[in-house]
Amino acid sequence: MFLNELTDPRKRASSCEHNFNDILVIAVCAIICGADTWQDMQEFGEEKEDWFRLFLELPNGIPSHDTFYRIFCMLKPDEFQECFTRWVKSAYPEALDIPDGDAEIIPIDGKVIKGSKGKGKGKKAVLMVSAWSTRLSLVLGQKKVDKKSNEITAVPQLLEAIDLKGCMITADAISCQKSIAETCVNQEADYLFAVKGNQKTLHNDIQTAVEERWNSNPEEPVSDAFFECKNKGHGRHEYRCCWVFDDVSALSTADEWTGIKQFGVVQSDRTIDGKATTALRFYISSKTMTAEGMLNATRQHWEVENSLHWMLDVAFDEDACQTKDECAAENLSTLRRIALNILKADVTSKRSIKTKRKKAGWSNRYLSQLLKSFIVGAK
Repeated sequence: MFLNELTDPRKRASSCEHNFNDILVIAVCAIICGADTWQDMQEFGEEKEDWFRLFLELPNGIPSHDTFYRIFCMLKPDEFQECFTRWVKSAYPEALDIPDGDAEIIPIDGKVIKGSKGKGKGKKAVLMVSAWSTRLSLVLGQKKVDKKSNEITAVPQLLEAIDLKGCMITADAISCQKSIAETCVNQEADYLFAVKGNQKTLHNDIQTAVEERWNSNPEEPVSDAFFECKNKGHGRHEYRCCWVFDDVSALSTADEWTGIKQFGVVQSDRTIDGKATTALRFYISSKTMTAEGMLNATRQHWEVENSLHWMLDVAFDEDACQTKDECAAENLSTLRRIALNILKADVTSKRSIKTKRKKAGWSNRYLSQLLKSFIVGAK
């Protein structure tokens, strides 16, 4: 399996009591089965020791929780994440097989691991940026944001580690940067970025163009440049519409944005329990789309929040994790994403991720079944 590619960080590994690979395998299995702490890993390993001995050496039994913690403090997070990305490509080759005419939507977004914040001035929580496949519901890769920087430097590094040809990268306003747009185009991918006040000139130009359009066309004709849809249910009424603009000459900084071909605005109206709210969001894109296409792409972007970040907190209690060591917290984050991919890819059970974790802990047969894709990653 791909864990064999990792370098044992211990200086004299040959004289250590426990095999490095055994520690990693137990940790992955423990996270899949509901473990959230280093103590959980030890307890899980001890309860499953007979099963682990069927395929692991375990020369001195199950490692202690201190051993698990120490190993993941020493393990290089960048190397672990690179192996994780290679495993996704190998274990799920369909992630790279995009049907002709279909653009894979890959949302990029950051998430803070709140419990990793240390005490004292200047101590910040670990922030991870992830790339999410909306088509396969899998994490494609992740990168830690340096505490002295922000997502602007981490996102290009993440994008360069993933095969993006033919994909569309969606991102919120903090990642609406010229360098990130250039990275996408150089990777033969398209981008759709939200635009806010951090790009003041661009934001103002779009707002002006939109207002001129509305003033000159109060009754929007039916065309590919405009689309609207309505939804209702559970006491909520929603109305969304989108306008797209192909003439980027209206943007004074258009020449500074690599590959830009279009900009647009999405209006979202919601009425919940009689209370109405309206929101306008501006976007730029390197791909010419219909208004319906842009609206659908902006909605798919939120999957990274709903299907990844929310799941990590609800099913894996990520924010509650109190690991303060940065390397350990980052590596534990990668373990969770490995487990989430394995559980998401399983189609034999239609239960929730949380229930699947319990089932894997109860059933060695089901856990063995889940590990099949994990083992494939070694090929």
